[in-house]
Amino acid sequence: MESIVSGSSQGFDLSRNTALRSLEVRASPRLREYGTTLKKLLPTITSPVFSEIVVIFSENEVRRLPPGLAKALHEMYKIRKFRVAFCLETIERFEAHNLRLLTSEIEVGALKGSLDFLPCPPSVFSRTLAKYDRLRNP
Repeated sequence: MESIVSGSSQGFDLSRNTALRSLEVRASPRLREYGTTLKKLLPTITSPVFSEIVVIFSENEVRRLPPGLAKALHEMYKIRKFRVAFCLETIERFEAHNLRLLTSEIEVGALKGSLDFLPCPPSVFSRTLAKYDRLRNP
């Protein structure tokens, strides 16, 4: 899995990674900003197994989807087809509640038609972070 959250695509080429299945991007108000970088990277993917973009949310971001998220994903989808998954990274204590919030936000967006360009509904899942990791990487 490749993680790209920001930066320049200058000299960055994913064509050598022939086993790349998915890209992870942070759900952030800056998604539009680094969406431009992702749009430049997508054509460099030559992996035959690439199929998914995973949008990572922290527990602070589940109450409201970043502005322009669906639009940025749609623009990337025009360049290269993929499925979308939404992942909540949280500590175990808040996982169930925040996963319900994120799922609800995604469902509202889907009902509004903002994700109609996707071939299938996005999946929503969570992964638990250890408290130690959370303190080092808030």
